Amino acid sequence: MKKCCDIIIPVYKAPEWVSLCVYALCKNTDYINKVYLINDCDDKLTINCLNNLKSKYDCVEVIQNDKNMGFVKTCNKGMKISKADYVLLLNTDCIVTCRTIKKLVNHMEEDDKIGLLCPISSNAANLTLDLFPGFSYNDMDKLLEKKFKGLSFDACTVVGNCLMISRKCINDVGYLDEIYGMGYGEETDYQFKAMEKGFKAKVAIDTYVFHKSEVSFGVSKEKQERLKHNREIFFSRWNNEYQNLMQKYVKNDPIKYILNNINDEDKKLSFEFLIYLIGFNKAAGGINMTVDIINYLCINDIGCNILYGFSNGFDEIMLFNPILVNNISNYSFKKLVSTIYFSNYYAKMLADKYNVPLISFSQGYEPYFENGLDYKVAELGYKLPDSILTISDYLMDMYKKSFGVNSSVIKNGINYNLLFNKNDNKKAKVITIFCRNNYLKGDFIALDIFNRLVKQYKDIEINLLYLNKDLTIPFYDDKRVKVNLIKGPFTRLELANILINSDIYVDTSLTEGFGLMPLEAMASGNIVVASDSGGVRDYIEDGKNGFLVSEVNNVNVYINKIDMILHDSNLYNTIKNNMINTVKKFDFDDVVSKYIKYFLSDVEKSNKPFTNEELELYSGILDSRFKISSNSSKNIMYKIGKKMPKGVKMGIKKFVAKLYDYTNEH
Repeated sequence: MKKCCDIIIPVYKAPEWVSLCVYALCKNTDYINKVYLINDCDDKLTINCLNNLKSKYDCVEVIQNDKNMGFVKTCNKGMKISKADYVLLLNTDCIVTCRTIKKLVNHMEEDDKIGLLCPISSNAANLTLDLFPGFSYNDMDKLLEKKFKGLSFDACTVVGNCLMISRKCINDVGYLDEIYGMGYGEETDYQFKAMEKGFKAKVAIDTYVFHKSEVSFGVSKEKQERLKHNREIFFSRWNNEYQNLMQKYVKNDPIKYILNNINDEDKKLSFEFLIYLIGFNKAAGGINMTVDIINYLCINDIGCNILYGFSNGFDEIMLFNPILVNNISNYSFKKLVSTIYFSNYYAKMLADKYNVPLISFSQGYEPYFENGLDYKVAELGYKLPDSILTISDYLMDMYKKSFGVNSSVIKNGINYNLLFNKNDNKKAKVITIFCRNNYLKGDFIALDIFNRLVKQYKDIEINLLYLNKDLTIPFYDDKRVKVNLIKGPFTRLELANILINSDIYVDTSLTEGFGLMPLEAMASGNIVVASDSGGVRDYIEDGKNGFLVSEVNNVNVYINKIDMILHDSNLYNTIKNNMINTVKKFDFDDVVSKYIKYFLSDVEKSNKPFTNEELELYSGILDSRFKISSNSSKNIMYKIGKKMPKGVKMGIKKFVAKLYDYTNEH
């Protein structure tokens, strides 16, 4: 009879990590009996996320602590509930591969003396192995399995971020010592107790998991004091035993063994595709979406990565080590994907250099960007890729009608687990408005709506979110309306917290390729009043599951629709019920399967190569860091062989000069 494992995940903060952690677990449930999510008295957003996960996955059970018990007591609670052959203690910020549970169980089955077993991972104290350049955590796992299948080392100290314990060990040794309070050192103390009873503590060097570390508590003074206190407890008990084991461990260090037996040839990677980003910017929606896609595809064991030019403070979840564009020659790949119109030029040069097809992944109607100054640059850019992927029917239609190009559509998705909130309020009160420091987002209209609301209403609450510190906020009377002025930039977790505590979301954007913010607001329980700006039509039906404003600059229309929601409770609740059915269709867990199918499909490379003049231009862009001289652009030809109009040449020259300045600044 096949042995099974229960997963115990103590949850405190970081619900976005919990969502990803459980998704990865549920990609392979062959050896999993139950996943116990034990919420240690966390906030509304976390409880909401856990309940969504329970509704989605049959193996998930949610347990609520009545008060904050701390990590150790919460682990013990789960271990006492579990009756499985093996228990895996797992941190919320630890992401397993589709092979992890099976391999750990197999190690245990091969030697029934193993009581505790942990894998190699990132951020795991003495068992830390950083992601190799260009590797995802899944690539690391496959490499370790290929080189060291079935091998394990004696542990000096096991690491508790991902720790499997046998039922026999639990029965003989008991549970973690709760003297260690909130945690740190309790797993090592347990290890030495188990070893006293004849159990082995091992490290499976053929298994790798991703561990972010510190997402719940951070590196705080309190944490440092707790660590010091717990170390004193541990060494007062086990100092001699630890020192003896450490001497043996130094001579037989698993990390050194791994590094000594992996060579440059082993580190070569071949990808299905690479996505080219000019750079990583904090709080940039298109970049977040691109990273999400790669994260989910890595979990699904699809070979892919991001190629980038610079990084500027990006701190969202990344389960892979992105590749600096200068190092592209170290890897092979079957397709290249560009992510914005001006990246098409450089990406095309790379695609031709490495003889792979180019896919343009467009998330907005780009000719409108920069107030149309780059219209021709964008238009020419659509002639370069071999295939175009868009995120809405609206964009597909615009590209066909405006430029005569065909495209595929995969509609955007939301983090359903994190955001979905029925919002059982019977009456609307809290309104959220977001000024995004971009004239295309209609901030001036948003401010006018804010001004009308604070002057015409009372007993409501308004969240005015903004990004520009110099934004001039209209005058308002704090006594009439509660106003929360909240300055960004915002992480997605911060935005989620705001949205699930809001009832109405107002979006005044003048153009949206899809409009992810209104959809996320709908998922969070907000009735959306949005300008009819293109992509939002892909999910909002006016008057049924939200409201569209066709007169996009008519503030009176926005106010009238908001007034209807505030004062008609039947309408408010009818719209909310209709929203639920809509947002379920856009769960990113489901959307990712479409990306997998698309990126694994064949894309035919065009038989019309660039002319020598074009190659000279694109090579010149690379060699001079995007500088273009007038001589090098004189005789540039279209891909189809026609001479380039003078306006297009000048547009490209001006744009590339601007891009060069921007790159230097960052």
